[in-house]
Amino acid sequence: MMRTLVTVWKKELKQLLFTKDVIRQLESISEVDWVTEGTPYGVDQLHKDIHRYDACLTSWGSPKLTVEVLAQAKQLSFVGHAAGTLTPYVDAEIFQKPIKVVNANTALAKSTAELAVTLIMSGSWEIPNYRDRLKSGQWGESASGNTVMGLSGQTVGIIGLGEISREVIRILQAFNTRLLLYSPYCSVEEAQALGVTLCSLEEVLRNSRIVSLHDTLTTSTRGMIGKEQLKLLADGALLINTARGPLIDEAALLEQLISGRISAALDVYHSEPVQSGYPLLKLPNVLCLPHIGAYSGYWKSQLAAMVVEDLVRFASGQPCLREVNKERFLRMTAQ
Repeated sequence: MMRTLVTVWKKELKQLLFTKDVIRQLESISEVDWVTEGTPYGVDQLHKDIHRYDACLTSWGSPKLTVEVLAQAKQLSFVGHAAGTLTPYVDAEIFQKPIKVVNANTALAKSTAELAVTLIMSGSWEIPNYRDRLKSGQWGESASGNTVMGLSGQTVGIIGLGEISREVIRILQAFNTRLLLYSPYCSVEEAQALGVTLCSLEEVLRNSRIVSLHDTLTTSTRGMIGKEQLKLLADGALLINTARGPLIDEAALLEQLISGRISAALDVYHSEPVQSGYPLLKLPNVLCLPHIGAYSGYWKSQLAAMVVEDLVRFASGQPCLREVNKERFLRMTAQ
C-alpha cells in the first residue's frame, strides 16, 4: 500500500477539505500521515520528510515542492493540489520526473464562473445603482430612463479560454447572447464547438457591450488591457475582471471610469488587500468585491475530493481526470 503525506496544516481548511467520506476514500488505498494541525509546516520540514512518501497532497499554505525537495523525493509518484494554480507550490522541475501532477482547478473554476456571471448580471442590470437610489428615497427610473442594458441579446466578449471561461460561456448561452472570444490557444474548430466567434483582442473590445476577463497572469498578459485597448470599448460598456488585477493597466482603467464612459465590476486588483482609500472604491460606476471568486462553499468542499479521486484512479492504474502537464503549468498564473 502506498504512503501519502497531507501537508494541509491550517485547521479550518483541513476540516473544510477533508470530510469523513474523503478521508475514508483516501485511507482505503493509502497509509496517511497528516502534518500537525495548527502548526505551520514549512519547506525545511518537507525536505526532511518527503523521502518516505509515494504521494503528497497540498493546498493553500502548503510548502513548495522545490528543486531541493524534489531531489529527496525518491519514492514520490503523485502530487495532488487541492486548490488551483500550482506555480507557488510546485517547481517546474517536477515535470522532468515520473511524477503525476493533478489539481482541483475545476472546482475553483466553477465557483469563479458563477461569480463572473453574477457580476455580469449585476452590472448589466445596474443593481448597485438602483439599490443606492432606493436607499436614498428615489424610486423608479434613473438617469438612463426606465430601461437597463440587461444580459439577454447582448454581445459578450470573453478574453482567455480556460475552465472558468468555458463555464461562463456555457451559462451565458442560456441568455441568447452573442459570444466573442479572444484566445491565442483556441482553434476555429474548437470555437465553433463552443458556440463562440473567435476574434482578435481588438475586435472583442470594439464589438462587445460586456467584456469579461479570464486570462491567466503571465509576463505576456500583464497589462494586456491598456489605455489604447480601453479606448476601444463602446460608450456604456461593462468590463468584468475576476481573473487578475494586473491584466489591466489600472491607471488607464481609473481614467476611463472617472470619465463615466464605461462601468466595471471587479473582484481582483493590482495590490491586495485594497485599503479603504482605494480610488476605485469611491466610484459609483464600479462594483468592487474583495477577491471572493473561490468562495463557493460547495465547490470549495469538493477540492480534496477531486484530488483524492484522482489518487484512487492513479493507484488502480486508471488515467487521472485532472492531470496538469508542463505546458498547462507554464500558462498558469504566477503568484
